[in-house]
Amino acid sequence: MRNLSHQIAARLLIAYCVGVAALSGCATTPVEAPAAPLVFPSPPAEPRFFFERSLRFNDNVQQPAAADKFKRFISGGAKEVRGLVKPFDVAAYHGRIYVTDSIQKLVVLFDIPGGRYVEFGNSEPAALDKPTGITVSSAGEVFVADTGAQKIRVYSGDGIYLRSIGDAQSLQRPSDVAVDVERNRLYVVDAGGVESQQHGVKVFDLTTGEPLQFIGKRGTEPGDFNLPLQAALDNDGNLYVVDSGNFRVEGFAPDNKLIVNFGSLGRYPGQFARPKGIATDPLGNIYVVDSAFGNFQIFDPNGQLLLFIGKRGEASRPANYMLPAGIAVDYDGRVYVVDQFFRKIDVFRPAALEREQGFTALPPQDDE
Repeated sequence: MRNLSHQIAARLLIAYCVGVAALSGCATTPVEAPAAPLVFPSPPAEPRFFFERSLRFNDNVQQPAAADKFKRFISGGAKEVRGLVKPFDVAAYHGRIYVTDSIQKLVVLFDIPGGRYVEFGNSEPAALDKPTGITVSSAGEVFVADTGAQKIRVYSGDGIYLRSIGDAQSLQRPSDVAVDVERNRLYVVDAGGVESQQHGVKVFDLTTGEPLQFIGKRGTEPGDFNLPLQAALDNDGNLYVVDSGNFRVEGFAPDNKLIVNFGSLGRYPGQFARPKGIATDPLGNIYVVDSAFGNFQIFDPNGQLLLFIGKRGEASRPANYMLPAGIAVDYDGRVYVVDQFFRKIDVFRPAALEREQGFTALPPQDDE
């Protein structure tokens, strides 16, 4: 009987301690083991990429100053939250991640090294109407395809408007842009329209803005296009274009000669169902987003499939996508993927790069 009384007393004491801790908030929080990194491809295959982070809001990169924290504490005000509403395309330059937002009609800059969140392109004299594709030149200038205004808007790296290229006479539906500073060329993807035959790439003089030539025409033969959407240049000046209506990618040398043509309609790896964004990495590999598959596929320069990352999913988890669109690869090999539905940029790090290395490095931690 005495032992039973001791057991009851012990249980009451434990219940009391738990209750007090819950009410006071002074209980020690259990330390959870860090989650295993999300790696691609899955083990036991050799890792190629790690999921690293997602970018959505200003506080993903911007830390409020002590004065602002104190001001909010005194006034009781909430912090201002800004972020992506309907992102479309992304470009990366020295740790600055630029994202077009077609609903907000602006460009969002996540300046990771600088700890800044900046919005631009939403004021005169050149307010964006429907920004879609975006790229950054090797000189750091930002080029935005404005489908609504039928122009290419050019900004400084900090978002100061500089100039415009193209007009309604030269461009019908500009959807993306690529810049070759070395050859002084500006490539603009023109998606044309249902009734138009102007499906291809318009080439401009980068300095003067004068149109030089048009690559392609509407059709299905090699070198033709049907609703081209996005484009990317590799380090050798080769231009790769997503030919969405023909479910393929076409590559052109600097002399505009067709050098590669790969892809077909299908549901298997290496095929396409709804190809959108495209990028190249420092090794010349080609990354293609497929909105229907909910992933991006990586090909070598000859069009051979190397790997695919991501899956279609209804929850906003890492590497889950509902409406993936644009993609970019920075000089370090990190990959940035847009999802319009989940309003995010997913960042993937190549396995050869440590998390504390590169332009968008994260603090080191013992999780890999």
